Amino acid sequence: MKKWIYAAVVVVVVLMGLNIAAPHLAAYGLYRGLSRHMELSPDNVLVEASPGLSVLTGRLDRVHAGGADFRVGKLRFQSFDCTLEGVRFNPLTSLIDGRLQAESAEQGELLATVSQEDLSNFLKKQVKGTDQMDVAFEGDTIHVRGKVRVGGFLRADADIAGRFAMEGTKLMFLPEDAAISAKGVRVNASNLARLEVYDFSDFPLHMVPDQVSLDNGLLTLHGRVSNH
Repeated sequence: MKKWIYAAVVVVVVLMGLNIAAPHLAAYGLYRGLSRHMELSPDNVLVEASPGLSVLTGRLDRVHAGGADFRVGKLRFQSFDCTLEGVRFNPLTSLIDGRLQAESAEQGELLATVSQEDLSNFLKKQVKGTDQMDVAFEGDTIHVRGKVRVGGFLRADADIAGRFAMEGTKLMFLPEDAAISAKGVRVNASNLARLEVYDFSDFPLHMVPDQVSLDNGLLTLHGRVSNH
């Protein structure tokens, strides 16, 4: 009889420990998944689950990841905040991979911002073949102006006007008007400087922005998921 009581006490203690530890383990697994895509620390990830043992069934009540000054892909974000509720994931796959990736969520919201300075730095690094580059913001349009070499020897003026926008799951810089001018001749080069910034298709939080706006040099990405 004492053995059964002892065994029951051990089981209860183990279950109580798992109930406390499981949400923390899920948060670390989510951090491991996110750290492959963005610079963050474990403190930037919060997981809530009640009871905690529900994590073992692949359900989380609430997930939050975010903070200030994040690099996601090649672009530095001034702020990045994503909150999901009613999250489902595969616990077996997460255990094997050592990282957690959300498969679905009942509802959630993503809000991220990029400063004018970081947008300028990104474009200056990513637009190839130009020098003496200047980036100007005019309303919701960005102008990238600089010098390019044509034919390997002729220096020409380049003026690329474009916007940041979502194209499927990808955040893109899409030129709307791009021209190269030299010796009074202007050539359209609309295919110039088409840039992929980041592909959200493999983003662990199962969230893809659906709105992109530029106001006073501040780029804002907004996404929302709801099954209701």
